[in-house]
Amino acid sequence: MQARQFYSPHSSVITPQLAFARWTERVAVQTELGSAREIAGLSDAELCTLEAEFERSPVRPRSDRLRHAFRLGAVLVTVGGFCLALQALTVGFGDGAYRVTQLLSMACVLAGVCALVAGAYAGFGTLHLELAHGTVGLYVGQLNEQHPWLYDSMAAARNPSADKYRQQVLRDRGPLRGADCILMREIVRAQEALERTQWARTVAEQVQRQVSAADAAGAEPRLIRVGSRHDHRAASGRRAGEPN
Repeated sequence: MQARQFYSPHSSVITPQLAFARWTERVAVQTELGSAREIAGLSDAELCTLEAEFERSPVRPRSDRLRHAFRLGAVLVTVGGFCLALQALTVGFGDGAYRVTQLLSMACVLAGVCALVAGAYAGFGTLHLELAHGTVGLYVGQLNEQHPWLYDSMAAARNPSADKYRQQVLRDRGPLRGADCILMREIVRAQEALERTQWARTVAEQVQRQVSAADAAGAEPRLIRVGSRHDHRAASGRRAGEPN
């Protein structure tokens, strides 16, 4: 799997449940940028289908054989413990006639503990898929008021290149998704990395450069001084004294 970089082609005609499960497996083994690039390349109809599937099932449904082991183990431990406690309160453990019941109760408790351990082990074994399931939901979800990456996307869109990507997605595909936020942040990060390749002397000159008086005079004024009432009266008097 490492040699082929987790390459696993599949048919495009699949159910939404199976498609979401396969994207979950790919996100679990790929990088954030690689997964976002693939998901952002889907059509708006495919993304809407995946988003609807995540809304229907926000928690990954387990389909392995041990998905009910934890519940079964809890039931067995409860039944076996109740039988042992009942026997201890009524007849005790010394009577040989009730040792069969005691052995069965202990076996029930032991089987329940084994089932609990197996269920917990299987649950921890699929923990990465549980996290990837929610990550896919973030990638395919629209950047609306409920999405947690809404403000991150707004901050990234201030960059001209990222805003150009945003406009292109809105024009060619449709609404922005969480995967688009990942790509816009990567665009901003790439430009910042490119700026760090400039010569240190050039950057130092830009940082230490002072604004001259000519530059300050040619700059567009942003604040307008508003005079007092006395200044307005004096200016009106001067204009009245001037000859026509």
